[in-house]
Amino acid sequence: MKQILISIALIITLAIGSLSSCSSCTGGDMTGEISDGNKFSNVSSDPNGVFGTPNSSEGEHHSSKTTDQLGDKKDETSGTLSGEDHESSKPEESSSKPEESSKPESSKPESSSKPESSSKPESSSEASSESSSESSSESSSEASSTPEPTEKEKALARAKELIESGWYSHDTLLNSLQAVDGFSYEASKYGADNCGADWKAMAAWAAKDRASFSPVPSPNVMDSFLVSCYFSSDEVDAGMNALDWAALAKAYAKECLANGTWSYIQLGNYMFGEGFDSADVSNALAAITEAEWNNEAAEFAKDTFTSQKFMELVEDIQNNGSFSESQAIYGAENFGIDWYAAAVIDGSNYLYNTPTSRKYFIDYMTTVELYSSDQAKYAADQMDFYQAAADVASYADMSFSGIYSLLFNTYEFTNGEAVYGANSQDYYEKAVKAAQYYPSFSYFEIIEALMNDGFTQDEAEYGVNYGTMKVRDDDPAYQKAIAYLMSAPGLTNADVYNYLISAGYSATMANLIVDHMPKG
Repeated sequence: MKQILISIALIITLAIGSLSSCSSCTGGDMTGEISDGNKFSNVSSDPNGVFGTPNSSEGEHHSSKTTDQLGDKKDETSGTLSGEDHESSKPEESSSKPEESSKPESSKPESSSKPESSSKPESSSEASSESSSESSSESSSEASSTPEPTEKEKALARAKELIESGWYSHDTLLNSLQAVDGFSYEASKYGADNCGADWKAMAAWAAKDRASFSPVPSPNVMDSFLVSCYFSSDEVDAGMNALDWAALAKAYAKECLANGTWSYIQLGNYMFGEGFDSADVSNALAAITEAEWNNEAAEFAKDTFTSQKFMELVEDIQNNGSFSESQAIYGAENFGIDWYAAAVIDGSNYLYNTPTSRKYFIDYMTTVELYSSDQAKYAADQMDFYQAAADVASYADMSFSGIYSLLFNTYEFTNGEAVYGANSQDYYEKAVKAAQYYPSFSYFEIIEALMNDGFTQDEAEYGVNYGTMKVRDDDPAYQKAIAYLMSAPGLTNADVYNYLISAGYSATMANLIVDHMPKG
């Protein structure tokens, strides 16, 4: 453009030079402006609510809907050469005044040969060319650069990408923008607030996504899930209402049967407690065939069989399993469990929950579970009573001697089992717990009490130091001993010991305090 303007200026200059002898010819003033060129604008497409699961393992979702587009608006004022529009384009004015050329004054050489007059068009053309060139350069520079989007604009664009590729609540979107994409809190909030998301639709998307995989969620679980995703109460309701709970209830019931043992009544009550409505529960249970309920009864018999007679077992299945009579009969006939194996199963469950010795185990199996003596003894032979002794010991905050006595004398474990159980404990930690049973005692009183319970002095001191907030220097007996020691020069620890005994303290307490007196 600059070169074109310079060429035009030169042509006009030459033309003016050739007409310089005519005093009525004047050079056109060449001026003009060139408006700004094309502008760049950022165009963000609004999401149309098309949802899908996140496709990135890092929680980022991408969309191709947001792009920068080149704007096509132009400034309505474009660059012009004013010399062409004005004096240089008016030949009538120069040709319609012959009188001026025939006046006597026109013979004056000054009027037709002034160099200034002929040189003005050239300088004017050059100025116009430079002005036009500068304007064109500025316009081109502006057109070639795109304004950098602000952080809020970037966050908004990213938010729109995310909500098109995956579901978010307002708060999880804000958090993703801030924690994953690195935007400031203010920019992230701006993006989440202004991205145009339909949060209720997002909640529906989230609910359908969670409902699409196992375990099948109950209404209670789904509600907790949506709340944990920071959806509002109204949004949670929208998500819940978006699901086909009748279909989910059927899938839920089938999944329960696959993973456990249920009767009709037990499963119905459980599902109702998990938030399914009664109609959906009834329809779900009705979809389970009689053959499936029979199999459940057999599984129930397998899980709960003891030593009952056949009809006793049938009654048990009916009463405890809530099965119908026909289902209970089928279960008792087809559970396929060996009597001795059943005793082992029941015995293992009992010993796991209630560790005890062999003697009390057999008593339980024969009097409560109604196994025969042989079956109970067979089951006892399969149990680990050494571990049972260790389990009993783990519950007792006692010293070694106290635990051994508990196991051997109270529970009637064998000597080997009692020793094993007692040796498997950490008595420093037990002293820590035992020390807490004496909240009103002073520092040395707690140590003395623990030693009387059978803990060693090291264990007892460890217990008071790590199990209580007691401080040695705050102990009244210790303070008396220090005061006595400082009352007269030359007193020895033996003197302090005798002083404490005379003050009514036990020998154990006196020795403990003397052991803690300053040395030297």
